[in-house]
Amino acid sequence: MTNKAEIIPTREEAKAELAKAKEVLDSYGIENSIDPEAPIDWVDYIDKAQDRIGKSGSGQRSGSIILTDSYPINKTLYLDAHVTLEGAVRAKFTMGGSHGFYIDGDDFDGEFMLEWRKPTSRHRGTTVHNYSNFGAGIHQVHVQSKPGTSGVYFRGAQQSCRVDNLIVRGFGENAVGIQLAGDTYTVRDTFSDASKSGEKSQTREGSTGFKLKDRVYSLALNNITTHNCAYGIEWSDAHQLLITNFESELTETPLRSTYQSMGVTIRNASFRHTDWILDIAKARFPNDYQIKLDGMMADHKKGVINYPINKTWESSKLFDVTIIGEGKGLKVIDHRKSPGVNTVPIVDSGSHPAAHICSGSTTPPLHHSTTPEPTTSGCCTTTEPTTSGCCL
Repeated sequence: MTNKAEIIPTREEAKAELAKAKEVLDSYGIENSIDPEAPIDWVDYIDKAQDRIGKSGSGQRSGSIILTDSYPINKTLYLDAHVTLEGAVRAKFTMGGSHGFYIDGDDFDGEFMLEWRKPTSRHRGTTVHNYSNFGAGIHQVHVQSKPGTSGVYFRGAQQSCRVDNLIVRGFGENAVGIQLAGDTYTVRDTFSDASKSGEKSQTREGSTGFKLKDRVYSLALNNITTHNCAYGIEWSDAHQLLITNFESELTETPLRSTYQSMGVTIRNASFRHTDWILDIAKARFPNDYQIKLDGMMADHKKGVINYPINKTWESSKLFDVTIIGEGKGLKVIDHRKSPGVNTVPIVDSGSHPAAHICSGSTTPPLHHSTTPEPTTSGCCTTTEPTTSGCCL
């Protein structure tokens, strides 16, 4: 029976296992090259652990890899399309109190430290466009990189996936902290910082905190932060993207759209130590373009939105805007300057007699019927006006 999860031992536990194995082999006089003090190839170790978990219907490895320590690596660790990587404890802002990975030495082979493979088809030789990374995930993991090496490239799809409590730090200039691809999953409580503990806090040129790769559908990013990045969140082709409670610090351009935004919503944003809010480099289809954005500039200063064609919009400390197409370009609608909404309850006098209860009023309204009441004036009963006590 295959396992649904594989637990990776701590570094000390692995060292003790090697020492014990060497002791047993030596006791039988069997020659061996085991050196408990030699560095362990943790990428190779975890790849073999993936072989011991279950398989998906397409024959790919599927299950969880559980970390119990922080592990040094010097090349990309590839996770299969349906594998979840999780730490045994909540990830902290420092490597010491977390489970995860850090780069060992100055050399690293690969663009990203962690990367999820693309799904494969059940039918050999066919395309894989309709196969998604169901079951992929990463949570409670700290990844500490080095300048120029990107952190995590995650692909996922649907509700069986999740990115949660992921901390990526130290990737420096011209690199990406977290790159996301796929559809219909949630990213939450996640932190991307181009610097790491002990390094100077300042913007790293060319760095991106979160990069949404290619076309993404229905991603929800909640309670995320970027520090010391040139770009906070960058997307190319986003459909129904929701970002809530996004905070940036020393991030020059918190938001950047490079191709098309269809139904992008950013709520409760907070940007600190920057003059910029959003840079829109291109609107491929203006008629189908829409970004809704609200939040604040946290340093009591104004913020700028740059948008096609060669236009800028400037906020006050708070901002609440919608950006839509206008002709071949875009326009910014400032809701804070729109006419106010009357919030006084309005009682519908022709509705149900108990309507005052729903309206918040304690006094029932006078009932005015839409049908005139009959009047009696001496000689007749009628709904018509009368004069001199007689019917007209």
